[in-house]
Amino acid sequence: MKKQIPHLVTLLMVLLTACENEIPFNIKDNSPKLVINALINADSVSNTVYLNFTGKSQFGNVKDAIVNIYVNDILTETAQAITEQSEAISQSKFLITSTFHPGDIIRIDATAHTNNIAYHAWAEVSVPQRPQIVSVDTCTIMLKTSTGFGKHLRYKIRIKDREDEANFYRIIIEQQSILDITSYNGKDTTTIIKSYHMITREDVVLTDGHPTTSDDEDNGLFEEAQNIYSIFDDGRFTNKEYTLTIYTNSLEERWSPYGEVKQCQVDVKARLLSITEAEYYYLKALNIIDSDAYIEGINEPIKFPSNVQGGTGLVGVSTEHQYLLHLPIQTFLQ
Repeated sequence: MKKQIPHLVTLLMVLLTACENEIPFNIKDNSPKLVINALINADSVSNTVYLNFTGKSQFGNVKDAIVNIYVNDILTETAQAITEQSEAISQSKFLITSTFHPGDIIRIDATAHTNNIAYHAWAEVSVPQRPQIVSVDTCTIMLKTSTGFGKHLRYKIRIKDREDEANFYRIIIEQQSILDITSYNGKDTTTIIKSYHMITREDVVLTDGHPTTSDDEDNGLFEEAQNIYSIFDDGRFTNKEYTLTIYTNSLEERWSPYGEVKQCQVDVKARLLSITEAEYYYLKALNIIDSDAYIEGINEPIKFPSNVQGGTGLVGVSTEHQYLLHLPIQTFLQ
């Protein structure tokens, strides 16, 4: 069973919105806990671990910490500390450069001191096997949104589930447009813009069995949490193939602020990530928190999963398969 505890970002909110008959929180009776947060991309050699201490009104900064990285019980590195101060929160960052492969067992082991007290927390995660995109097809269609009908790209992404195991996924579409433009001040230039926005409302899997249309949105129906992070499990296509249906916004709408477009080249990267179960439920909780359907003070507090021993937080790891598309170059008459 997953251990359910508040996420560091929502700790204070959870405490303040708890019912009055809950056990009261007293900071004097609760010593700080060491918080470890990391979402590791196994295909990258530059990953970040975040450390904090829990607190009543603000998070405690971690000093003199050591973060060791083990792969299959072998110490591979002591992560380099990169401490930064931001306006929102004081936190410590640690850079991981180790190489990871599917099936590896990663252990993040952190020690820190504050007020002459030593803290030790750790987490172990298994690197998922790599997912598989079978094919990607796309076409331009007219799609109705809250602002009316407009040109959108429709993607049909066929994926294959890994057999005989419970799998958790995330889909990301990156659209990069290279524009040759005449800017509004009359200068010719080249600019690059990227877009990650996706419309997933019609897909059964990405809506967890609750697909909708633009008419549903216009009528204010189905005020449910949106799948902002585009996560899903294989419960509806176990051991099979499945085709995701995703739309992306009109490219022309995104070009218009930059000037008069003379030529455009669009490159698309479809990324299918295989994520851990803990990361899946973490992002599912974030979907609720970040959705307009969630009202703080009215809805029940959201519980976040934790897989950190001796402290709290979330450590996840993913592998991915990328599918690249180079759309035909578009030239516009001047």
